[in-house]
Amino acid sequence: MALGDQYSTQERKAIAFRCLDIGFGLSASDVVLGKEVESLADWASRLHRMSSGEPLQYVMGAGFFLDRLFALNPSTLIPRPETEELVLKIIPMIRPDSKVLDVGTGSGCIAISIALATGAELSAWDVSSEAILTASQNAQALGARVEFCQQDLFSWPQSHGQWDLIVSNPPYVMEKEKLDMHSHVLDFEPQVALFVPDEDPLKFYGALAEFGMERLCAGGYLALEINQAFGEETRGLLIQKGFSTVTLYPDFFGKDRMILAQK
Repeated sequence: MALGDQYSTQERKAIAFRCLDIGFGLSASDVVLGKEVESLADWASRLHRMSSGEPLQYVMGAGFFLDRLFALNPSTLIPRPETEELVLKIIPMIRPDSKVLDVGTGSGCIAISIALATGAELSAWDVSSEAILTASQNAQALGARVEFCQQDLFSWPQSHGQWDLIVSNPPYVMEKEKLDMHSHVLDFEPQVALFVPDEDPLKFYGALAEFGMERLCAGGYLALEINQAFGEETRGLLIQKGFSTVTLYPDFFGKDRMILAQK
């Protein structure tokens, strides 16, 4: 695959297999067996976009989350494995009669995955109308019942509702961390869903804590993906805001990446 020098041979091979999987439903064994498919009419254009650094999930218009294919576009973040870990951790806590809210839903991958796994009553917010449209389309395509709403977290006092669990993967990357990030993230993924000011890296967690203390049912949980550099600081903030039990959890690589706080 003509992807230039920005990708290693191994990366180019992985991208090729993923494109065949997303675009044509071909497994690695299908490729080895030489299964034939009809080429996409705009394949040359898509290849050019990938060679320019655009993530394959945006070029192909979809990506996987917990083995389900979600429509994706530049208004939604590309789902990460650590977010899958968060969802897998909280699913066993959720009953069919639970009410769950996903704040900053993006493609809807968190809310939809929980709804399909538990049968719980799911609501989901995002500040972006484009993201809400994409998430709604994903829910319809996957057969999930989720109530989507365009809502700014920082305007939560104007909202209504009470939940047993509030889950969020909010923006947590500091502006100064841009220097260490790949161009395919900086140039294409929605920055409003990624970055926070260097002088206030926990701004979303403060808002989520205040919102959770007001809108969670007694004994309810706040489940958050976090910046690995601020695990103890985030835990301390949640305790300061009034949560009784706050636990940090490592991701697959042993980095503080998830936090669970009980009201």
